[in-house]
Amino acid sequence: MNSKKIPISLCMIANNEESFLGGALGSVRSVLGLGDLVVVDTGSTDRTKEIALEHGARVFDFEWCDDFSAPRNYAAEKAANDWILALDADEEIARADLGELMRFIADPHAIGQIAMVEMSDNERHDISRLYNRSNYAFEGSIHEQIAPRHGKRAKRKEAPILTIHHGYLPEVKQVKGKLERNERLLVKELEQHPGDPYLLFQLGKNYFTGGDLQNACSCFEKALSSNPGAQLDYIYRTVECLGYALINTGQYDKALKLRERYADKYKTIPQFRFLSAHIYQNNGMLIEAVECYESCIGADIADYKGITSYLSYYNIGVILECVGMAEDAIEMHKNCGDYEPAKTR
Repeated sequence: MNSKKIPISLCMIANNEESFLGGALGSVRSVLGLGDLVVVDTGSTDRTKEIALEHGARVFDFEWCDDFSAPRNYAAEKAANDWILALDADEEIARADLGELMRFIADPHAIGQIAMVEMSDNERHDISRLYNRSNYAFEGSIHEQIAPRHGKRAKRKEAPILTIHHGYLPEVKQVKGKLERNERLLVKELEQHPGDPYLLFQLGKNYFTGGDLQNACSCFEKALSSNPGAQLDYIYRTVECLGYALINTGQYDKALKLRERYADKYKTIPQFRFLSAHIYQNNGMLIEAVECYESCIGADIADYKGITSYLSYYNIGVILECVGMAEDAIEMHKNCGDYEPAKTR
């Protein structure tokens, strides 16, 4: 199959992205072979536009208006194809199944959820980025989402694309000022939609990333207070982020109560069992902690953090050390491969 015949347009908005843009556009060319690249520039003062042109993109200017959906939808209007792949300039395509992708776009009502790995912590999550502009458009000024044009229910499906995200690496945060900008826009959006659990989750995650764990806890707790559907992906992520924020602020009892509240809903998810083990460990419930860590080992998930292998072995080893079982702890640490903390212990 000639991948250049895939009728998908890349649509990207950019502002002072010279550090990452070349890698992003290059990955789209090399992995997907797309022939139509649209870059909408919202006021760059560096070489962003020149780099985009060097990679064969069509570049359009758009005056920034504190609304991410507006330039995204403008980019889609300029695209040569109805199918749109929306990427950010600090994201790269790592791999894709082109045959599966062609089959995916046979359904114009599908929204493609692509897998994204955060380079800062290797966390993986799914994010909606592939859609047909005839049926969908972006809405929301910050952490914008793909929404149906005609009031129909969104039809989200897994798309065969894996991406990596660079933008929240520690050395990048201060340069780009993303956290401060996102906080301002999220607070503004919440003024218009008070109590919206998704916006509260995003604001909490923004605080969490910036190390403001008290405000993060407050936002996550408010997001969960309206009892939104536990089946929603962002609700699980809210619970997980809140659990770690509570642990990291010494609120171990509250973390345990959170775990008990959601155990029946999420007990099959290895990441939740790993969080549960941490909560048990910090509450001195060591037997329960070991059991939860053991249940994570070998779990059938795409694990980029090591919770199904070396991290669970390592934490079991730490617990065994604490109860005086040094030889057994050493055996656990030997299962951790090249994980430096285990080698040190």
